[in-house]
Amino acid sequence: MLGYINYFVEQENIKTLIVSNEEEIKDNDDYARKKEKLIGATFNYTEDQNLAIQSILDEVGKDELKGRLIETIDLITQTFNQVGYKNLRSFKQTIFSFERFYKKEYFEGNGFFDKEIFGRILKSFIILSLENKKGYFERTILEFKKDEKVDDGEKANAQSRILKSFRSISSTDSEKFMNKYNCSLNDFIFSSNLWNEILSLNIIEVSKIKEELYEKYFRLKGDPPTWFKLMDFWDLDELSFDTLIRKAQNEIENNTLIDATDVLHTISMLIYLKEKNLIFFSVSPLLPIAKAHWKSLTTVDERMKKIIDFSFIEYSGSYGFYANGIGEFDQFIREVRDSYEDKYKENNIERIKELLDLMETNGMLFAQRISLTNNEENYYYDYPILKEIDSKIFAKKLCDIKRNHSNSILYGLSNRYTVQAPFNMYNEEKEWFHAVENYIKSEILSSADRILKAKINLKILPKISEIKEAVQE
Repeated sequence: MLGYINYFVEQENIKTLIVSNEEEIKDNDDYARKKEKLIGATFNYTEDQNLAIQSILDEVGKDELKGRLIETIDLITQTFNQVGYKNLRSFKQTIFSFERFYKKEYFEGNGFFDKEIFGRILKSFIILSLENKKGYFERTILEFKKDEKVDDGEKANAQSRILKSFRSISSTDSEKFMNKYNCSLNDFIFSSNLWNEILSLNIIEVSKIKEELYEKYFRLKGDPPTWFKLMDFWDLDELSFDTLIRKAQNEIENNTLIDATDVLHTISMLIYLKEKNLIFFSVSPLLPIAKAHWKSLTTVDERMKKIIDFSFIEYSGSYGFYANGIGEFDQFIREVRDSYEDKYKENNIERIKELLDLMETNGMLFAQRISLTNNEENYYYDYPILKEIDSKIFAKKLCDIKRNHSNSILYGLSNRYTVQAPFNMYNEEKEWFHAVENYIKSEILSSADRILKAKINLKILPKISEIKEAVQE
């Protein structure tokens, strides 16, 4: 390229301006020699960062939000520099994503706008969005690469492990991340699952956002529960400590707690304090009472089919359990986790009935239910619900319903099995899908009239074949 430009300069006497990012040009002696021969003067361009950020904020369409962002421009600039990803295009995308996410009602508690939680969420949004664009996370937001080998000295340092557990540090990568921002997982308020929905999947579920904000900020700020007061037991006098312990014990025995997360944290504190010889009664008789009460209080989220350890800690008030790592508590958590999955499955009969009804009445909603989209109705995109449906009943309905509904359902199946995702739903439901196809070919087609045969041969079976070919590529 320099040789080509040299012809203009030397032979045609044309004044030439070269604009480039020199950091991306391989630095070697050959380049340096040619540059020195050809380039007369070099000027460096550095953008006015503050002016650029101000300009981006001025483009926000919601006037109320724009005013709040401009009020917090120092926080925004500081966070942008802390991330260290000097890509204004990505920053602009992040601000516009925040505008799409933002609702004033999220941050209103006790009748006034809470500037503290607005600033914390805004800072978290900028950090996680830009770090995600940098490719820092493993697969989903706040998921870090696991260490291949754990140092023996680190294994032996129990106090260090406990402190890291409280900060949700599980690997070298996660420790670097938390140290960079001098934070723990609690500081991000929302669970990693919710952040991933917002930032990676573009799913904005208002009710879930408000629920987590209440659970992890507004509720604890207003009237702290007993377990929350016990977390700072070091600063309590003995009388106050014993009073809180009796209250916590009675709350479990009498099922007086009305929040499922309070049940778990109360048990966690009691087991931890028992382990540290600060209380002297057995906690074991309280565990089955607590598990049953937790299950009765827990509302099944249609998008949360099971609870895994890491997300479960976040889900429970965003505060790590003090008793984490103590065998009795870990077993209790496993049983509680299983009880949630059991409760979810208890409603499968109703879910199947609803899906079969939707096949006849609203094929598009059926497709949304089973597909990975940014629609709030995508309940089962990550759950193999279809194999719970009798393949013969599904096949018959698919052929009998109106063409617009069958087209929508087939589109939903195509999206379900071909859209790239962390899971492979086709592998989960392959046998069921083939059973549907085989029943249409062997039973329905042979007895169909000529109109239905045309519908099957021209529309349904070709689309099924197309889906199979796409997933096998």
